[in-house]
Amino acid sequence: MEPCKTNVLLLLLLLFYGVFLSFQVSDVSSATDTISTDQPLPGFRTLISNSDIFEFGLFTPTPGIDSGNFYIGMWYRQFSPRTIVWVANRESPIPVSFSSLFLKILDGNLILHNNHTSETIWSTGVNSSRSKDVEVALLDSGNLVLRDGDNSSADVLWQSFDHPSDTWLPGAKLKLGSQLLTSWKGLTDPSPGLYSLEFDHHSNSLTTIWNGSNSYWSSGPWDDQLKNFNGFPEVELNSVGGFVWNLDESYITYSIPSLNSTYYRLAMDVSGQLMLNVWYRDRQLWELIWAQPRDRCKIYNYCGSFGICDKQVEVVNLTPCRCVPGFKQAFGENSNDYSNGCTRETNLQCDKGNDVFLPIKNKKLATDPITLVLTSTNVMTCASACQANCSCEAYAYDSNKCLMWTRNAFNLQQLAANEGHTFFLKLAASNISTATLNKGKPKHSKGRSIVLPVLLPSLLAASVFIFGLYCCISSRTRRKRIIGDEKQSRELLEGGLIDDDGQNMCYLNLYDVMAATNSFSEENKLGEGGFGPVYKGMLPNGMDVAIKRLSKKSSQGLTEFKNEVVLIIKLQHKNLVRLLGYCVDGDEKLLIYEYMSNKSLDVLLFV
Repeated sequence: MEPCKTNVLLLLLLLFYGVFLSFQVSDVSSATDTISTDQPLPGFRTLISNSDIFEFGLFTPTPGIDSGNFYIGMWYRQFSPRTIVWVANRESPIPVSFSSLFLKILDGNLILHNNHTSETIWSTGVNSSRSKDVEVALLDSGNLVLRDGDNSSADVLWQSFDHPSDTWLPGAKLKLGSQLLTSWKGLTDPSPGLYSLEFDHHSNSLTTIWNGSNSYWSSGPWDDQLKNFNGFPEVELNSVGGFVWNLDESYITYSIPSLNSTYYRLAMDVSGQLMLNVWYRDRQLWELIWAQPRDRCKIYNYCGSFGICDKQVEVVNLTPCRCVPGFKQAFGENSNDYSNGCTRETNLQCDKGNDVFLPIKNKKLATDPITLVLTSTNVMTCASACQANCSCEAYAYDSNKCLMWTRNAFNLQQLAANEGHTFFLKLAASNISTATLNKGKPKHSKGRSIVLPVLLPSLLAASVFIFGLYCCISSRTRRKRIIGDEKQSRELLEGGLIDDDGQNMCYLNLYDVMAATNSFSEENKLGEGGFGPVYKGMLPNGMDVAIKRLSKKSSQGLTEFKNEVVLIIKLQHKNLVRLLGYCVDGDEKLLIYEYMSNKSLDVLLFV
């Protein structure tokens, strides 16, 4: 290329680059914090507060996803990831397909206008005929104000502080008599969720509410002398004092004495916790100072219907939720999202008479919705009543009352051993073991009550079981005792599975083993070896046992199972763990050992 042409090309490139830079500088310098009647704001431009703290305009909660919706909102300008503090149109998102949008003043209101269709998509809704001097300003406090004039002393016609979403910024005066804050529905869904912060006029306290009706946390009543809430936790913010509250007859507000290089936001989180976060400029991150209630299991419906909340799980980013046996997460397995609870893996088969009850021990019972309550009854009658009612999903017996749940069971909690109640969950038989549950059991015609594990909690059956087990273990020379299905046990013994050396071994049926191990739950699991997993269990007489379960993936079969039983029986020694019993039911092969509370000898020798 000739030098002259090359120089011309370079000059043209420099010229275009200079024009581009001038546009960029012009764009930055044109940033504004106001909208006036003669200066509308194109829909995808934004307002920026005077000190560059807040930004207002259209946003999408899922940037980069074409199928998302747009919202009108406000966020901290320089924070990453973007922190939304206010949303105007939570219940009416704007489709991405909309174009030619403008934010402008019309008839004394701020509106979002579609120039193509001449449609008003959103409006501040002020009943006013003013239009000449009205303007909108975005303040450094995070308040978007519509005022009757172009100066800060003009009358305020409308302000975002009067219409909060999930965030309460310092200085915001929230009106009493309505919901103060309402959580997002999901992490990327700004529509109103089920959790809210309200002011209870009866108790003069801040309360957190689920679904507009169920209160689960309170700040305690307002103390007019101390100018604080009695039960509100003390918040120490480094060198800054706590909150400075102001409770008027019509509004409530708070402030923090010094903001300096930090920012604070009090928000009703999607989790149902009221959270105070602080942003440190030097560290460029949000830090959680406190959350109420601290115990996530106290949040109403935290784990959803048929979800169990375990308060012993204290890791913040690890969910304390799990589903009851036979259920799975409604929103994706192996995630932390239990907002929609748990659903059945297999539907009940009440019309076929194939449903059974699974006892789940040490539970704080579900609080809602208890749809049926029977008084002056016993546990057997309670079980029969739930079995006969196809709508009954679970039952419990508490203080001479029969409690039954249909459709939902909220707020189940896991408690420590020997605490709480037993929650009897109705499951399709195939959920437990299609090959074993009905083996050797009497058949029942349609409509009749199936009393299988239902009889286990009854006083009569328990007393018989405990007496038999006591006699079996206390005398190693007595003849063999068979607990459970006598016919099946006799067939196994006569078939040569266990010979005369095992004549004093106890046979436990599968239901007893499942009840003892809470249905082989992970929390009862002690470990796993070549034979299979080992679970800790507790028999009805209070004895702790270790139950070894032959894995279905194991290559060992009946021969290896028999050899281990016979070997352990012959090698009786005070330093060897004793084999107390066994269970063989279909594909299930289990050995019941005495439980060593101080761990095994090898742990002590080779520590």
